[in-house]
Amino acid sequence: MPRSGPLFERRDSGLTLVELLAVIAILSIVLGTASLYFKPMESALNSSAVLTQGLLRQARSAAMATTSAVRVGPSSDSELMAETADSCSATTWSVDGDIAVELPTGVTFTDTSWNVCFSPRGMSEDNVKIGLYHGDFGKLGIEVLLGGTTRRIQ
Repeated sequence: MPRSGPLFERRDSGLTLVELLAVIAILSIVLGTASLYFKPMESALNSSAVLTQGLLRQARSAAMATTSAVRVGPSSDSELMAETADSCSATTWSVDGDIAVELPTGVTFTDTSWNVCFSPRGMSEDNVKIGLYHGDFGKLGIEVLLGGTTRRIQ
């Protein structure tokens, strides 16, 4: 007796589970690869702000970990460096080659006459505003607060 009825009918339309999984796998690979090409579209100005804030946090952590003062300032219009001493009022400073960063191409500091000194307790001596500039993306600011934390300002 041949089998018939709605349970035994064969349908030729639609996708099987294996085909659906194959399509999802291929789309995942394509989207993952495409996302790598969109990464360079990130703003160089935002990247610079993240790098600067990261360096300031690293310097603050180093000050607390070593119980010495760490001073951060620009060594050029696009590079930051750190120096260490016993206190923020010291007259002799030693360059800390481990704490330095170069900003992405095209980004510069609007002013290079500033510096931030973190005490051995991680506190900043002053509120310091740091300006970043890029020809295509405009200006962005970072403020170092007395407690030692940083924030972005417009």
